[in-house]
Amino acid sequence: MDVPLSLIEKSLSSSLKYEIRLAKCTKFKKKRIFRCWVADGPSSLPEVFLVKMARHTKRESYNPNQDSVESPAWKLFNEWAALQFLSQIDSTRTLAPQFIAGDAIQGLIAFEYVPKAHTFRDILRNANAHEQKHALLAHAQTIGRMHGATYGKKNEWLSIRTSLGTYHQADPDAFDGILRSFRRLAAFVEQPVSVAVETELSELKEMLSDAEPFSALRHVDIAPQNYLSLNDGVKLVDFEYSDYGHFLLDAPFGPYSFSVRWECDERLTREIENVYRTELSSNFRGARDDAIYYKGVLAAWIYWLLRLGPIPNKRESAIKGTNALARRCEALARLSREINYLPRIGSLLEQVAIVHKSRS
Repeated sequence: MDVPLSLIEKSLSSSLKYEIRLAKCTKFKKKRIFRCWVADGPSSLPEVFLVKMARHTKRESYNPNQDSVESPAWKLFNEWAALQFLSQIDSTRTLAPQFIAGDAIQGLIAFEYVPKAHTFRDILRNANAHEQKHALLAHAQTIGRMHGATYGKKNEWLSIRTSLGTYHQADPDAFDGILRSFRRLAAFVEQPVSVAVETELSELKEMLSDAEPFSALRHVDIAPQNYLSLNDGVKLVDFEYSDYGHFLLDAPFGPYSFSVRWECDERLTREIENVYRTELSSNFRGARDDAIYYKGVLAAWIYWLLRLGPIPNKRESAIKGTNALARRCEALARLSREINYLPRIGSLLEQVAIVHKSRS
């Protein structure tokens, strides 16, 4: 994609209602993102900012009127709404890059350029243990702050999102795949799925789909390259899949150790959870109530287990080369016992861990 300098000038001038001239724009990392320098414009406009164009290929062209789930317009509008919403409610300006403007017709958004930032992927691969710990705790603080700040404000976000186009709820929590995975685990340990278990699965589905009382803005795409680490904290980027839903699915802890798949020992995992929970409690009172909070945590853990596995096939007697399944099932079963919630699902998962370890 060539650098669309004149198009960006025209779009931003129209969106912001004043004339803007750019000195230059260059491609920035991804081919759809450009770094732009301002030659002439109001003092409120930063000297340098980023512009992100909607996806546009022969197979997937951008059309603002075709905004079905996963379409280029749907992804652009999700990111636009999230950045604009967070810019409005985040007085500290630490959660995400500040939104500047957007053009739905041309399919672009402009937002703050964050210099001297490192992605989590680079830090977790290359930094020392102290730097990694600092980054993980800073991330937990930011995620907790975002979930707490956006809790109870769905209507404000939805107003922005629907002003851009029809909002189509994605179905990342689709339960058919979750049920299939659970039945495979039951078959693995030769346990029938009883009526009582089906009742608990229905309760789990209701909690994940309705999201109450765990409804807040979710990033959803929790890959480590989508977190920028700065000296004063972490900024979240790439909100193309963001939505309102069960926010503990974004939470940075659990039997997976960390949402970006980074292994942490038990002590650090507890520190991460404490930091996250403290920030979350600023607006979500349920964060202070173990009876409420850990029900949501257990539901999220079960979701990720059944979505990511590893889940054995019918032909497999064990998962070779990994103890991840047993470790995760044990963690879920232990939490289920501790809070006395979804006990039959917990019991079956405990059996999975026992059988898997005996066959490994």
